[in-house]
Amino acid sequence: MLRIYVFISLMCLVRSDTDETCPSFTRLSFHSAVVGTKLNVKLMLYTRRNLTCAQTINSTVLGNLNVTKKTTFIVHGFRPTGSPPVWIGDLVEGLLSVEDMNVVVVDWNRGATTVMYHHASSRTKDVANILKEFIDQMLAEGASLEDIYMIGVSLGAHISGFVGKMYDGQLGRITGLDPAGPLFNGKPPEDRLDPTDAQFVDVIHSDTDALGYKESLGNIDFYPNGGLDQPGCPKTIFGGLQYFKCDHQRSIYLYLSSLRENCTITAYPCDSYRDYRNGKCVSCGIPQKESCPILGYYADHWKDYLKEKSPPVTKAFFDTAEEKPFCIYHYFVDIITWNKNVRRGSITIKLRDKAGSTTESKIDHEPATFQKYHQVSLLARFNQDLDKVAAISLMFSTGSVVGPKYKLRILRMKLRSLANPERPQLCRSLWFPSDLAELRELSEVLRDYRKEHQAYVFLLFCSAYLYKQCFAIPGSSFLNVLAGALFGPWLGLLLCCVLTSVGATCCYLLSSMFGKQLVVSYFPDKVAPLQRKVEENRNSLFFFLLFLRLFPMTPNWFLNLSAPILNIPMAQFFFSVLIGLIPYNFICVQTGSILSTLTSLDALFSWGTVFKLLAIALVALVPGTLIKKFSQKDLHLNGTSNANHLNSRKHT
Repeated sequence: MLRIYVFISLMCLVRSDTDETCPSFTRLSFHSAVVGTKLNVKLMLYTRRNLTCAQTINSTVLGNLNVTKKTTFIVHGFRPTGSPPVWIGDLVEGLLSVEDMNVVVVDWNRGATTVMYHHASSRTKDVANILKEFIDQMLAEGASLEDIYMIGVSLGAHISGFVGKMYDGQLGRITGLDPAGPLFNGKPPEDRLDPTDAQFVDVIHSDTDALGYKESLGNIDFYPNGGLDQPGCPKTIFGGLQYFKCDHQRSIYLYLSSLRENCTITAYPCDSYRDYRNGKCVSCGIPQKESCPILGYYADHWKDYLKEKSPPVTKAFFDTAEEKPFCIYHYFVDIITWNKNVRRGSITIKLRDKAGSTTESKIDHEPATFQKYHQVSLLARFNQDLDKVAAISLMFSTGSVVGPKYKLRILRMKLRSLANPERPQLCRSLWFPSDLAELRELSEVLRDYRKEHQAYVFLLFCSAYLYKQCFAIPGSSFLNVLAGALFGPWLGLLLCCVLTSVGATCCYLLSSMFGKQLVVSYFPDKVAPLQRKVEENRNSLFFFLLFLRLFPMTPNWFLNLSAPILNIPMAQFFFSVLIGLIPYNFICVQTGSILSTLTSLDALFSWGTVFKLLAIALVALVPGTLIKKFSQKDLHLNGTSNANHLNSRKHT
């Protein structure tokens, strides 16, 4: 109550203006609020035929009201300054834009305009009696109670409930927009809005800690942002008048957003706002074929489902943005971490699409607990709905200003849209490394995981290696380095040599069965000269293949694909890969083994590391030197005929 009177005391005088060509909402002054006004109810009809100019009607004159159509009554609340509600025009226009109906504005400004709130609240039942007289006349003309819809704001919500009680709850629908709390909290059902006052009652609670009603009043009660402080509203009295009325009025603007095509606000039935924020209610408790309830005009789509419940009531929670149209897009994020110690804190998720647009979600309502290899599921809320996401970033914060900074090591992250479940899920899990930084991070993850799951890591590595080799995907060098970091220098070398040979042979077989025509049609300029070289060196084919592996004039992946076309026997192909790539695999594996032991960048330039890398390079050069020496005597490497040998070229 104190907040109401402080609100009133800050109001300035509003000038009266009665010179209007069309009937309009009664405009009174602050002086009228001080001296008080006598109750007088004026009904103004709007239809698509007279959208901008109202028609005054009453219980004896229905005017252009079509009783065969739906009739919506808009009932305002307490008016301490006497000024017309700023949202009336937008609400009338929005309703008529979505459906051809009768819209009746209930103007009881003379009666609601007073600085004494309890005077206005005491007149609510009198307003309801006047509306009943009008509705009785509508019924006499052939109207149906089922086609009557009442939208009540603040005190207007309770007026709508009183009208519904007079018809034993047979009205089609009542929507309460932040029903008034002062003097109504704790009242019995007969003295306030109640779920039994209409066939369907939906309520939006946006200011439960001040001017709004705290408890449930409808079949479905929506609580934006928990029904408390609304985003974008002032948090202190220094915000002026908006501090007192912004939260209370937010219910109206949320309803208005439902009348626009660019914003659909989905709510989630839940026992509490905390459970909603923790992502425990995203399924809405219904079969997947049913959608979650939608706020505002289309909330009655849940009417039939609620009838099946006992009792037929529920609460629904959702968050909003700070500005119109207030839409928030929900994503469910699953995170698995591999930190050795438990981490607690908040996270911020940032999305970026291909066009460069970004949006972010801060999940900081309470610290999340991350344990090693345990999945944590959180509800993320974004102001924008990016269709084609190109990048996801995550920032972890413990909230401590002076304490140590911790890193959250992500093993897997999955992001899925709740509003558009048909979209592909955004995932980040074990990945093929693209640079040394990612390689080191991946090796650290797998090495730690291997301590507890050796067989699984071994199988995962082999599968990834064979997959890249079978389908001729570049990047095996990083996997060779990873093998050294995971399995050590000698086991890693053996593993890479075997996997390279088996994978390349699989590629050979796939190309033989399915890819011959494709390779010839797409790479004719490369296949023909390679075919000539193979035929020229048919008598020393195995050594020629070794030479190609050691000194790859032709990329290894292309050689794997074209080998069946060149009529290279599979046995020679297999052993040429096994032996020919030993130096290359040796260098990579040894490098990975060394890099995995480095603790800093400075260690890379230590004398011990430099000598190790030099020794590796010298050992790897030995097979290549021998093969090159042999090639100068027996291999045909240039020219187009058998006469063009390397030695011949030296003598010319």
